[in-house]
Amino acid sequence: MLSDIIQNPQYTTYRIPKKRGGWRAICAPQGDLKEVQKRINKWLKAYYQRIKPDCVFGFTCKPKNEVRYCNIVKNAEPHVGKRFVLNIDLENFFPNISARVILKLFRSKQFNLDKGTAIGLTLLLTYQGKLPTGAPTSPVISNFVCIPLDTALSDFSDQNKLTYTRYADDLTFSTDHPFTQDNISAICQLIRQHGFHINHRKFRIQSSFGRQTVTGIVVNRRVNVNRTRLKKIRAMIHDLKTNGLARAAAKHFNVQENDERDVNFLFLKRLEGYINFVGQVRGKEDMYYVKLKEDYILNKDK
Repeated sequence: MLSDIIQNPQYTTYRIPKKRGGWRAICAPQGDLKEVQKRINKWLKAYYQRIKPDCVFGFTCKPKNEVRYCNIVKNAEPHVGKRFVLNIDLENFFPNISARVILKLFRSKQFNLDKGTAIGLTLLLTYQGKLPTGAPTSPVISNFVCIPLDTALSDFSDQNKLTYTRYADDLTFSTDHPFTQDNISAICQLIRQHGFHINHRKFRIQSSFGRQTVTGIVVNRRVNVNRTRLKKIRAMIHDLKTNGLARAAAKHFNVQENDERDVNFLFLKRLEGYINFVGQVRGKEDMYYVKLKEDYILNKDK
């Protein structure tokens, strides 16, 4: 069965729009391949959790007895109140990880697999010679591949009094002293040495005189949701309350009210997701979150 899956990998390829323009190619496994990858994913995530560097907050699982959560909020918290925040995005994160790199990973001391098993596992988890964006195993595999990078950047940060965290392809450094050109050059060199590329369009240094964000969360004085997101949520609730669900959904998705797609359901799910995000960041006891939740519940069936 596995040999058939390896020889005839079933993937569906499609594109989704990026937030800042352009398109992202998604290669999603289908059928038996997807089920096999799901099972492998559970094993890989459990193993990674045992060896995970403290600086990593993305693509991890939380054991039942583990108090420490890993999410975008926890990723942002170490950078709260710092005078300077440096954000670096890794370009083409999954596709940049080749099958050769993954084979080397499985043959390393970390896994110590024999050559045949390592090749078979690599073929099961890659597509067209690289890590597919859309496979359930790709996130945790990327975390394993990044362990040397995380170790190097953590050591460098400790030596230079910087705070470092990583959430997927988002790398964040913060400090109470201005970043020196030597520091920035050294960080960039370490990233390149470990086989990754920097997206220079998303490379930015933020000072405490302006808004500082980490993975979309404001970190100037405490973790918080940016005003633009809060304004959007209030506008969606206002439309829902004033004009009803059908008209609010049509306006939000820029379609006609009689559009055949179930935009009403999508509108409610998106709005609920936005509100839950506020609760995740600000806390479930936060009065602003409680008010948004109440307004949503009162008006979602109109």
